Amino acid sequence: MAWQRTRRMGLVGVLATLLLAAMALFPATGSAAWAPPNEVYVTQTGHTLQGGFLSFWRDNGAATFLGDPISERITENGVTVQYFEKARLELHPNQSGDDDVVLGRLGAEMLAAEGVDLTGDVAAASATPQLLHYQDDLQPALNTFAPLAMSPFGADNTDHRFFSATGHTLNFAFKLAWEHDGAIDQFGYPLSEERQELSPLDGKVYTTQWFERARLEYHPETANNYSVVITPLGAMTAKAHGVDTAAVAQGANVPSYAEALFTPPAPTPQAAPSGVKWIDVNLSRQYLTAYQGNTVIWSGYISSGRDGYETPTGTFSIFEKLQTDDMTGGVKGTPEYYFQPAVPWVMYFAGGGYAIHGNYWNPNFGTETSHGCVGVPVGSAEFLYNWAPLGTTVVIHY
Repeated sequence: MAWQRTRRMGLVGVLATLLLAAMALFPATGSAAWAPPNEVYVTQTGHTLQGGFLSFWRDNGAATFLGDPISERITENGVTVQYFEKARLELHPNQSGDDDVVLGRLGAEMLAAEGVDLTGDVAAASATPQLLHYQDDLQPALNTFAPLAMSPFGADNTDHRFFSATGHTLNFAFKLAWEHDGAIDQFGYPLSEERQELSPLDGKVYTTQWFERARLEYHPETANNYSVVITPLGAMTAKAHGVDTAAVAQGANVPSYAEALFTPPAPTPQAAPSGVKWIDVNLSRQYLTAYQGNTVIWSGYISSGRDGYETPTGTFSIFEKLQTDDMTGGVKGTPEYYFQPAVPWVMYFAGGGYAIHGNYWNPNFGTETSHGCVGVPVGSAEFLYNWAPLGTTVVIHY
């Protein structure tokens, strides 16, 4: 985490001196020529991904939320599109003349194709929707596609949320999954209340809810992602449109997709003089490697800064070491306030409170969970603390 510790501000001059020395000791070596691939082949479905579609897919959940590609790029109604198991990506020009990648409104399209009227009579505000996955023996108390005049639950809260744009609510597991997995950008607004429908996945009846870009099912037999499953609307729409989903041959110079292809190479250990201790932190891999010259002394998974609290990248030097430190940040009374007592084996490397330290409260190493610091298991932090002297270079990169 990045911590507020005002007494360290007098060390800025020392930090600057050490940072300049570290930059001279570790010159840039060869990584400028590296570039990620612009096209990959997804072996699971036998299709290629390239350009903006590839970037959007990787940045928005990849196979988990969009599914793997099931078609090549094609043109539909004058628009370049590509189908995925759970979605369709589209290229639309913006005001600057470039193309933006957007998610197709498959939920709305499929409901329209089935003749569902989404603009029917407004349901009475007093007609409370039945939350079917909590009351499986009850039938809906209203037309589940008819918009509500107002929230039947009163003010929005942890369990319920009303969307005046479409006149529908989100509740419990559906609300949690929707908010956690991308909200409006990923799924769009809800177009129905919860309803019982046959699943295209296994032919069984589940509680479902329709959205502009998706259809969600509640599967109480599962424990992942709030027991909410995304319906493969992309595959269903592609079939309805007669899209060719047959696998294509892999190009001779097109690599098979692996996320490691998009990880820049670490600075080469040869950049360090023989015997010099230095630490490499790879934020893409969430991995720390301690070197002496070009020999690996220790390596393991870490937890760096999460979105909004990113760990700074660059070449730094350890300028302060404390066996324990009480760390705090944020403003008292706000959700972002924290106080973490007795954080062990702390090595500060950048102004603003950024440190490598032991993390006794987080078991999920390998994921981005901190407020900007580099957290490692306590035993490993103790080793690094005793191994790395003041002035040790820390190279942080993606």
